[in-house]
Amino acid sequence: MTPPYIGRLIAVVAVAAVAAVAVGGAIASRQGPTSASSLDAAPLGGTTSFTPIPSAATTPSPTPILTPTLTPKPKLTPTPPPTSTPSAPPAGPIALQPAKLTQGRDPQVTYRLDHTVLGAGKELKVPGSSSLMDVARLGSSVLATTAGGELLKVDSAGAVVRRTPNVMTLIGTADQSAAVYATTPPVIVGQQTYGATLFVDNGGSVKSLELPDVQSIFVLAYAKNTVYYKASGKGGVLTSKLYSWTPGAAKPALVKTVAGDPTTVSGDGRLASVVPTKSSPDGCSTVVEIATGKKRFKTCDYRITGFTPDGSVAIGTPAYGDSFCSNIITALDSRSGAVRNQWSGCFYRAAAEDEQHVLMVAVVTGGGQDPNTTSTVVRCSLETAACERATKVVAAKQIDFAR
Repeated sequence: MTPPYIGRLIAVVAVAAVAAVAVGGAIASRQGPTSASSLDAAPLGGTTSFTPIPSAATTPSPTPILTPTLTPKPKLTPTPPPTSTPSAPPAGPIALQPAKLTQGRDPQVTYRLDHTVLGAGKELKVPGSSSLMDVARLGSSVLATTAGGELLKVDSAGAVVRRTPNVMTLIGTADQSAAVYATTPPVIVGQQTYGATLFVDNGGSVKSLELPDVQSIFVLAYAKNTVYYKASGKGGVLTSKLYSWTPGAAKPALVKTVAGDPTTVSGDGRLASVVPTKSSPDGCSTVVEIATGKKRFKTCDYRITGFTPDGSVAIGTPAYGDSFCSNIITALDSRSGAVRNQWSGCFYRAAAEDEQHVLMVAVVTGGGQDPNTTSTVVRCSLETAACERATKVVAAKQIDFAR
């Protein structure tokens, strides 16, 4: 799989919150506004239907008393157990028309419009003109990596208070209490370079780990005081494997239960998605339980790019992309791989906002290298598939979400 940080140069997406939405003429009845001032990230749209329960005050009919008889009782034919019909998969993806969707509230995760970092009512601009790669919040500060590999720490006043060179991977925790990044030696043309240093910054202290034999490294998650990253070592073939490290420990541990090239790890550290380690036409993704190595499911139709925070839903894009954006975003049951919902359009990225919502960066007009491209962040319910806009339609060149 193409590493997530490459696609993010174009733009990005994310997940979550409140409202009702509309998708195409055939489903116009599903559209409905959601107040941007709503405080709950409840599923969008829909009402609950129910069957009335008979009143407990109703007097039951007396049960007749049967008198024994010598007449043989007829043989009763057993009643076959009722059969249950499984829920049918969706008939097809819902075609989104972002410009026609109702405006909802701001994304409740950290995201950026070019150099402005926003989310959940917070806003901070990263100084400079260099293109940004990843961003993360750390308390009242923001960390951001540039395309040139420099990590900037920006304080709450918008001033750069620290610069760290040679950083190409950065991730933050959902509660903004810590960030993980890694430094690597500068690339020298014609030479192989080795080594990396892994850092965990909680705002008050920094812990690090030297990895002298690493040839490439990419941080995937920081969950339950454990860092998960993929790296390749010395050798002729670049084969990435999954490793875990507890800050303060003398060395990392190879995660032997997960075989393949890991592409993402769930926020709770329970699941990983992997693709074949060697170059192969097989673009299939396999979801694996990290603790046991049990394979949940394998799909050759979708590339798993993320999970909801509780790991119940996997987010997928088409396994084989042939354009500048994904034309379908799919929500799958993370246990069976069954398709729950799908949305079609032109999406730069998708990510979970919470357990009930997915956020998608959707193209409204233009796309690709068109300088007049406009985009928006769309929020869709994982339960009802109803959607709304989580941002205004903007002409920002880059829209991305913090990892």
